[in-house]
Amino acid sequence: MAHFTIQSNTLETASPVEKLYELMGDFNNFRHLLPEDKIENFTCTSDQCSFDIKGITTLTIRIKEKVAPSRITFETSGLAKFVFTLHIHLNKTTPETCQVELEGDMNPFIKVMAEKPLTELVTTMATKLAALKL
Repeated sequence: MAHFTIQSNTLETASPVEKLYELMGDFNNFRHLLPEDKIENFTCTSDQCSFDIKGITTLTIRIKEKVAPSRITFETSGLAKFVFTLHIHLNKTTPETCQVELEGDMNPFIKVMAEKPLTELVTTMATKLAALKL
């Protein structure tokens, strides 16, 4: 397995980080951050969501840890070939900012194919999160 870390740029948020933290703690709102053209078959319950990343795999994600209001960590479940942790960092600085970070381990061959779409996913999630007006 090969370890990887993909980080978005740190972006200024349009909403207070406390409101973004509340929003991201509910999987019903998670879909709004995903790139619509890269995601299919999104389903969710209160404690997890599942979706297909076109051309890569189906992911099931659950909340691993919440540190109010600065971080929510999500992790995959039920996948042997693709294990990752997704961190949403919310910084109560002036100005308030957010960053999305994806880290994990995967087969080196799959990593080569998946790196570009995963980078796009992280960038899109951060951009959409920063732009939300609550």
